[in-house]
Amino acid sequence: MAEAIGERVRRYILDGNDEDLRRLLGVAEATREMARSAFGRVGMREGWHVIECGCGPIGGLAVMAEMVGPAGRVVGVDVNELAIQRARSVMAALRLDNVELLAGDVHELSADAVGGPFDLAYTRLFLMHQPDPVRTFSQIARLLRPGGWVVAQEALRSPPPRSHPHLGALGAYWDLVYQVVERAGGVPPAAVEGLAESARTAGLDVLAVDGNFAIMDPELGFDLHAGTLLAARERAVASGIATGQQIDDLVSDLRAAKHVGYEWVSTPFFLDLTLRKPAAA
Repeated sequence: MAEAIGERVRRYILDGNDEDLRRLLGVAEATREMARSAFGRVGMREGWHVIECGCGPIGGLAVMAEMVGPAGRVVGVDVNELAIQRARSVMAALRLDNVELLAGDVHELSADAVGGPFDLAYTRLFLMHQPDPVRTFSQIARLLRPGGWVVAQEALRSPPPRSHPHLGALGAYWDLVYQVVERAGGVPPAAVEGLAESARTAGLDVLAVDGNFAIMDPELGFDLHAGTLLAARERAVASGIATGQQIDDLVSDLRAAKHVGYEWVSTPFFLDLTLRKPAAA
């Protein structure tokens, strides 16, 4: 089943004509094994009820659906209605019948409203956009059963993505994207670096703090990074972080790199947190 779902995702990426959707699906594919490994560490198994906060059009939904099986249940929540519409199309194309999708703000949901409580909540590239991580963690905890798990995989500002040979445009692009996240998004500096402390303040037990990155084929990797920068273009220009020409030049540098003999390119470096809601007394 794992290979079958993975092949369906890759075929969907190759056949799609929506560039931003292909980018987001590509990110999900590049981080799939990172998510699978984290879920394995907490013992995710068939029959679990799990939720992804900020799922986008796929996030970790395919991996979660595979691991909990037909007897399990996966709920994906995203504040963006368009992302949920896309997710419904993707889940239908991948034939993942154990996934339910909901457009809404995680901070405004009750466990009952989404069919909780859940055995596990997952975030990827979600908490890094939250201006108050303690509040967000506290709300996620309310969606879990006592003893339920949180797996959070969030990209750090430093180190930036790397390549071999070294490409300076990767560092410049990632710094620009992170400026958009922090300045335009109202996120405090070093919010991701401080997520473990935010989780403790929210009442969660911190069981492990780790870090991961994935190595990608240059053609896929440089396209993903260029697409991420383009997705941030409007907010970067509106915030005065960069001009449109500066962004376009960086995009050109990133896309040109896939044709000039690079051996590999990496994802950003992810802080990987394993958290647990205390069991009831």
